[in-house]
Amino acid sequence: MAAPWQISRAGALWLVVAFAVCIAPLAAYLPLWVPGVAALAALWRLGIHSGRWGAPGWGLKAALALVCVAGLVLSFRRLQGLEPMVSLLVCAFSLKLLEMRQRRDALVVIFLGYFVAIVLALFDQGMLVALYILAAMVVVSASLVGLHQSAAQHSYRRPLRTALYIFLPALPLAIVFFLVMPRLGPLWGVPAPGVAVTGMSDSLRLGQVASLSGSSAIAFRAEFEGEVPPREQRYWRGVTLSHFDGESWERAAWWSAQRGIRWTGDERRDDPDTATALDYRVILEKTGGTWLYSLAYPQALTANTGVAQDFTLVSRSPVTRRTEYQVRSFPDRHVDRDGLGALQRRVETQLPENSNPRTRRLAAAWAAETPEPRALIERLLRHYHRGFSYTLTPPSLGQHAVDDFLFSSRAGFCEHFAASFVFFMRAAGVPARIVGGYQGGELDEAGNYLVVRQYDAHAWAEVWLEGEGWARVDPTAAVAPERILSNLLSMMSADVVFANSPLDLARFQGVPLINQLRLRMERLEYQWARWVLGYDTEQSNVLARLLGGLDPLRIATFVLLASALCLAPVLFAMYPGRRRGKHVGDQLYAEFCARLARAGCERARGEGPRDFAARASRNFPADAAAINSIRDAYLALRYGPGSGDVAHLRRLVKGFRV
Repeated sequence: MAAPWQISRAGALWLVVAFAVCIAPLAAYLPLWVPGVAALAALWRLGIHSGRWGAPGWGLKAALALVCVAGLVLSFRRLQGLEPMVSLLVCAFSLKLLEMRQRRDALVVIFLGYFVAIVLALFDQGMLVALYILAAMVVVSASLVGLHQSAAQHSYRRPLRTALYIFLPALPLAIVFFLVMPRLGPLWGVPAPGVAVTGMSDSLRLGQVASLSGSSAIAFRAEFEGEVPPREQRYWRGVTLSHFDGESWERAAWWSAQRGIRWTGDERRDDPDTATALDYRVILEKTGGTWLYSLAYPQALTANTGVAQDFTLVSRSPVTRRTEYQVRSFPDRHVDRDGLGALQRRVETQLPENSNPRTRRLAAAWAAETPEPRALIERLLRHYHRGFSYTLTPPSLGQHAVDDFLFSSRAGFCEHFAASFVFFMRAAGVPARIVGGYQGGELDEAGNYLVVRQYDAHAWAEVWLEGEGWARVDPTAAVAPERILSNLLSMMSADVVFANSPLDLARFQGVPLINQLRLRMERLEYQWARWVLGYDTEQSNVLARLLGGLDPLRIATFVLLASALCLAPVLFAMYPGRRRGKHVGDQLYAEFCARLARAGCERARGEGPRDFAARASRNFPADAAAINSIRDAYLALRYGPGSGDVAHLRRLVKGFRV
């Protein structure tokens, strides 16, 4: 007989299954050696409970702990950030599983399992991930049930069935509390990664934006309150790049200063030409940066968002999870029309010395021949239109990249045209800067919102003109206007765009079934982000419509009634009178007693199976063997150490005749 502190085989198996289910999705975010340690621990634990291997000694466990510490140090240098902390947690989880000996150790492993399952939400909060976390919780609960089942209840399927019985009635109640409970911030903070997770960054090197063109991953979604602006006006500003060091364009330190940001609620004076306004909400995927995307020129409407001095939308903290915010844009606004200050003009005309000398000489010559900036812009755009081509695979450029592009390769992606245009205009003495973001977006007519993908990544230029202020100029439109009027897939085949992403579902847009499934999944994800992850902004409106008001009495009444309705099926299923006599063994035994009663031997109230069988055997000595066999089968089924044999009892009862 097993001691009460020992772990049953079913409990051990479910512990390993729960461990694997919790760890598996984290493997995509952690160094390869971390899931390797977890796999080793799981295999060793299975070997221990199958009797093939012995438990590791203290020396081996200490060696494994040292290996984990060394791996963490070599991989991350310091335990600061999300990935190092999760890696440390997974290592501790694995070592605890390996050293587990008693039931109390298994309980620690189970509690760690609940925590590790939730950790996945720190990396991804999508709908499918939420369903996976819920399934992982059920599996961990099954391991808890399996740990406490007795030898008489030994079964590999019963723990999962019991865990489902626990979770399913709780789901409606969880939905009720989700609707009414206020959203609370986390009780602890996890340092976010210091680099962008996906999409545009706050610096630009030639070829960087082209690398995003091979992905159909969603960058953000936008839902407008009125009409959606035409495609050629959908320039989604992300960052403005004003500093050039000869190799890459970056945000100027002057623009990056927090002191120049006008946060939500700050007083401001709008220009008189801001009558045309666009109101919309954006659901942005995680980027790791503080910049947000908006049309020109934005006004922040959501808390903890603001507008920088270069009229880019920013967040107080890095966007490390899917984020929703509201914006009002004024596309007709004239920015800095009254002139530029000396410092700003110096920032927007800065060029490194001895950089791209051929372009400098040509710009100076053209500026002398065409001194009016607007005419100079038109001349340069005509130059692009006559002899340049648009490509996703531009040739490599040397130290003087702008010279090589303008005078040699003459083929490039949007950032080549934007960077060379801005350099040329600055060399001609005209203030100019690069704007990085996205252009276009696909309208989902079923959901009535725009979907902006990574292959919509784009870079263009802004030029300051006397009396007009900053004006958008897109030199790519002079070379490939179809890129602005449609999307990248309309210009090039899917095989070219997704050459490095053979499994991207967007490349199968010509297959109706696959494309419909992809679009339906994206709509479900949008609704999840809109009504679940972004429920904070809608909670008051939803409750007001549902309850007719938000006073405490209405909310308390709603919670009590909804809770009663959710728990009613559970209470009904647990009602003792409903369960009495429903066991199949009791039903068969009642049939056996009824046959004896018809023969003149009726069971007395409170008479046990053994006493009744003894009395019936005395009354019917010829059938004593059959009566005792039915008694033994019934007692084994209802009170024995095993699960009993229902089929055997049924055969005995059906064949019994007095």
